[in-house]
Amino acid sequence: MIKLVRSMLYRATHDIFFYIAIGACIIFSLLIIGFSGSKLKNHVLSVYDENVTVEYEKEDALNAGKHYFGPDVYYHTIPGKDVLYRDSMKNLYMVDMITAVAAILVLIITVLYDVLYFGEMYSKGAIRNMISAGADKRKVFLSSLIMNAVFLFAFSLVSVLVIAVYTKINGLYAIIYFPSFAVLFLAEFMVGIVFSSLAVLAVFIVQRPFKALLVIIACVVVFGMLGNAMDFGTAFDMKYEVNKTAYQAFFNKIKDSDLGFEVYFPCDGFTMYAVRKADGSLYSDFLTDTPNPDYSGDAKVTLARILWRMNIGMIPLELITWGQYPLFRDGVAYRYIAVSAVYLIILAGAGCVAVKRRNII
Repeated sequence: MIKLVRSMLYRATHDIFFYIAIGACIIFSLLIIGFSGSKLKNHVLSVYDENVTVEYEKEDALNAGKHYFGPDVYYHTIPGKDVLYRDSMKNLYMVDMITAVAAILVLIITVLYDVLYFGEMYSKGAIRNMISAGADKRKVFLSSLIMNAVFLFAFSLVSVLVIAVYTKINGLYAIIYFPSFAVLFLAEFMVGIVFSSLAVLAVFIVQRPFKALLVIIACVVVFGMLGNAMDFGTAFDMKYEVNKTAYQAFFNKIKDSDLGFEVYFPCDGFTMYAVRKADGSLYSDFLTDTPNPDYSGDAKVTLARILWRMNIGMIPLELITWGQYPLFRDGVAYRYIAVSAVYLIILAGAGCVAVKRRNII
């Protein structure tokens, strides 16, 4: 199988479309940070105190990550901890947003490249020649999955390096707690491998790039309809909602009373989400998948929560909308890694069976 991987790698690196894909990753990464650069700053006047100059490189990334969960939504000091400037939350938010958007675009580029690359191998007879030379169908398929992971990693690495170099050259300081960043990157990478591997499987079954692309689009539509039907976004909603006035009064009370609350993400349409007390007890916590004890939900909500935890839906919403540190702290990123690993094993096994029975044309 090593020979097959080397052959595919050689074919890819001597193909102009591989470098076009890398170029697309570079361009889109530059565009993402370019559009966001105005909010990712260093050595600027504080928007809260014009007499203070914000210096993000002096900030403790871990400590700031514990304070942050949304840009300018709410800020409260954890007992015994502090961040230098509230403005630091903006840089944390931008890093999360840039990482998530870049991961989505890299995944789209990888899927399109997979369809083109492996589809061309079929249309030009490369797959048939490998099998005629004695290669097992299953080994050819598994080698293709390995190459898919190589493609995704290469494109992701290019994107991360471009963003890192761009921010360095332009003096944009990004507050990053590297353990959480690394785990989130791995989680997004594993999820990406699952989705892109499904594209590879589609090509091997359909054996025509255009038809495979239609199959992928159909799957996206079906999963999108499932997500809308199950209403995943409200699977962990709290029962009790408050209006804007009550919302502001609630957080003013927390801020002024110094009760030691740590607020992760206080509201969605003024719906109470997660409040953790200093003693570790929870009022409710979305990230640890602990539903509000006062609202267990109906059968549909229970099913939606199960499907959410199994990442059965087109978009892993938590990785896109929630901050790096809370996902790392509460083990949500690890859950995505574990679930994706199981899916990859199932996909590889099912794919080997399907490809074994498929006539290679």
